[in-house]
Amino acid sequence: MNYQRFFEDAIDQLHAERRYRVFADLERIVGKFPRAIWRSNGRAQE
Repeated sequence: MNYQRFFEDAIDQLHAERRYRVFADLERIVGKFPRAIWRSNGRAQE
């Protein structure tokens, strides 16, 4: 059994059903809640 292909198909199915979760890459600033730094595509913004 080709496990690599099996899991790729399972992930592709989750994407197609729009059930694949992507979490925001946040860096909390100590002592300044709720402020945080958001990172995406090599960029960072508060």
